[in-house]
Amino acid sequence: MFKKSFIITGLFLLVSLCSSAQEWAELAKAELTQEAFGVSSVRRAASSMSLFDNLSLQVRLIDPSIPTRGIKRSPAKAPSLSIFDHTLYFATSCDGCILRLINEDGDVEYAIEIPENTSTITLPFYLYGEYELQILRGNYCFFGFVEL
Repeated sequence: MFKKSFIITGLFLLVSLCSSAQEWAELAKAELTQEAFGVSSVRRAASSMSLFDNLSLQVRLIDPSIPTRGIKRSPAKAPSLSIFDHTLYFATSCDGCILRLINEDGDVEYAIEIPENTSTITLPFYLYGEYELQILRGNYCFFGFVEL
């Protein structure tokens, strides 16, 4: 009897996770379609009304000439973080990574090594405008854009 209820509970959780993943994929697809047609500024204005803005990070290799170790079966997992005012909130660990802010001219405006067990970092208040936020981990550069 216990095994049956355990299996039924497992199946229920599996179905709910699959439906959540499908909803997320549909939202991501709709967002990409809207950005392709120039609706991103409207969406960005609407999302800026939320208290915390989740940062969407992409990934690239810092030096593609460096050979990777072994065959990777899955892509590098980007850190999960959000921003409110000048404070970054880390949902995943970035211990020992380098955080950089690149200005519009391509210059490094701010850089810091993220200390161990850090869940928040407050950026200097003299920074304002749009920056490319980079988190460097090994040969990977996770990047996204922030407006301070």
